[in-house]
Amino acid sequence: MDIVGAYACSHAGLIISHAAKADPDQKVRIYQGFEVMRREIEALAPDAIYMLATDHGRIYPLTMLPPFVIGVSAGAHGIGDAGIPECDVPLHQGFARAILDGGFERGVDLVYSEDMKIDHSFVCPLTFITPNFDVPVVPMVQNCSRPPLPTFARSHEVGRKLGDAMRAGPTGRIVVIGTGGLSHWVGSEARQAFLRRPAGDRYGHEQEFPVEIGERGRINDGFDRDFVDRLSRGDAPGFVADWSNDRVVEEAGNGAQEIRNWLTVAGIVGDRPLELIAYEAIPEWHTGTAVARFRPN
Repeated sequence: MDIVGAYACSHAGLIISHAAKADPDQKVRIYQGFEVMRREIEALAPDAIYMLATDHGRIYPLTMLPPFVIGVSAGAHGIGDAGIPECDVPLHQGFARAILDGGFERGVDLVYSEDMKIDHSFVCPLTFITPNFDVPVVPMVQNCSRPPLPTFARSHEVGRKLGDAMRAGPTGRIVVIGTGGLSHWVGSEARQAFLRRPAGDRYGHEQEFPVEIGERGRINDGFDRDFVDRLSRGDAPGFVADWSNDRVVEEAGNGAQEIRNWLTVAGIVGDRPLELIAYEAIPEWHTGTAVARFRPN
């Protein structure tokens, strides 16, 4: 595969379901950023889009919580969550199988699904990028929400190895996209503390700590801009070395753990510099919201 484009973006369902609640100028700038991304990808004419996103506990509950899952079915069903309708998305099985097999050959033991389901972390960006869901996708989920999580170093390393698998794979054109973040705090302090309990001490109790979302969320735009600046200098390895899970939670919120998906894509493209297309701290959407591209070689 030829990796012909690479992007990263936020995926909060509120970008769509609470669009009218945001400051109009901020909303326009983010929507314009997604439109730039859509036009560029359309011009690149990929055979498939590899999209790395996450799950928020609706598809992979605490009964089984894999760190990485790739879809190898003929299609994926969008489950309809976070205010976004259900949908069905075609998958590129040939590319998905090649990435799965190539990952195993390189020491990445991916979990795979022959009945893939996806949540808003995929469907929200795809609604902007391919509104007709007419470009086949290779969907991959990374656990970014229920500790223990892959380390930032592992997320970046997996990206490097999967990038090698893609380049060694079958002929074709692929665009890679990582979705999630940036800074945001999800749920009450009690729920956040519950999710940090040791593995094995949470099953059967999640209903006691429902997700509570207020009208406005907390954002650390200083963290967001520092993270983007690191990647703009091709310094994902430096970020990985300097930041721990606990530090990210403290300074940017539990939702910021989704930056793993940006780090994985940085690894896939060999830490090419990142260019920011749009960024806005939008409390009504509860997240620092961004659209960015990795520069081509």
